[in-house]
Amino acid sequence: MEQASKKPRITLIVFLILVVTLLHYTTGRMQSYHHLLFREFYFLPIILSSFWFGLRGGLAASLFVSCLYIPHIVMNWQNFSPDDLDKVLELLFFNVVAVVLGVMKDMERKRQREKEEAISAMAGTIAHELNTPVQIIIGSAQLLQEDFQEDSEQYKELETIIENTRAIGKVIRKISLLDSFVFKKYAGKDEIFDLGQGAQ
Repeated sequence: MEQASKKPRITLIVFLILVVTLLHYTTGRMQSYHHLLFREFYFLPIILSSFWFGLRGGLAASLFVSCLYIPHIVMNWQNFSPDDLDKVLELLFFNVVAVVLGVMKDMERKRQREKEEAISAMAGTIAHELNTPVQIIIGSAQLLQEDFQEDSEQYKELETIIENTRAIGKVIRKISLLDSFVFKKYAGKDEIFDLGQGAQ
């Protein structure tokens, strides 16, 4: 993920955590139902961070939440009451959710990278195997052209073959340079690789 696209997401996550924390600290102790609701709001930035940034992002968010929420627990501690236990368990659950979702996201990204690497290797192999016959076709057609006058029908047909084969060669070169996977719409709902964007 590019740095430019990370910043707004990180800003949103930090903003959500700070807003929820502010709600906790500005709400009276007796309004327990409000605190319970606000506590559940913490899951939103943790889930978003895990989804966007994987394990490291999810843990960073959950630990940030923990650091901000622990003082609130301490200030409202009631000698191991059921409510205290509930708060501590919820705090642990924040981090468990971050780990589970983060690991799942990282595994998904790893599978995607492996798939892209396999496709890239296959594309390189196909491009290499096709390049030789393409060059042979062009060379053979150029040799055949020497047997005909430039204004003859046969010469022009061979020239068409050469131009089309060179066009195929350009596509093969784009395939060989494929290093990213950008899709574009094709025939309704279907999608294909955009070779112009993927081959940089």
